[in-house]
Amino acid sequence: MLQNIVVSLYCGLPFDNQLLGVKMRNGLLTLAVIVAVSACATPPTPINNARSVPMERIFRADALPLANSARAVFVRDGGSSGAAAYQQLYIDGKKAASLNPGEKIEFMLTPGQHVFGALPADVFNTQSLSTINQDLKADQTYFYRIQTEGNSLRATVQRFVPAYQ
Repeated sequence: MLQNIVVSLYCGLPFDNQLLGVKMRNGLLTLAVIVAVSACATPPTPINNARSVPMERIFRADALPLANSARAVFVRDGGSSGAAAYQQLYIDGKKAASLNPGEKIEFMLTPGQHVFGALPADVFNTQSLSTINQDLKADQTYFYRIQTEGNSLRATVQRFVPAYQ
């Protein structure tokens, strides 16, 4: 009872036990929906703010940049959705790197067709690799966003143009 009175005074409501219960339930439901929806979103990480992936999580050995190679930059979204698991980046079917939220990595690739994919680190192996096919041109830079789709933790790779270009 005392708790209802304190909440009533705090919320600026007249003390009415039945009305207070309805308003609190509606307020809690609204709060739960806001938290659930905001947890689903993974905001894009600006290229300039992204941290580089540490060497111990890079699995693709790239040679020094060659003339006429294409540059592919991958940035994992920030946010809390899927933050506990690495997103595994695959290039042409081979694991290239593991990214935490807000991290980036770049690779110099031969021009031509490449398949990029992302897969959350999943000890139960319940996720499938999401891929996109890309035709890279020599001496061009391409930017890709690794994002988590809602509460499913499914990862996707999406090409984008950074704001500073």
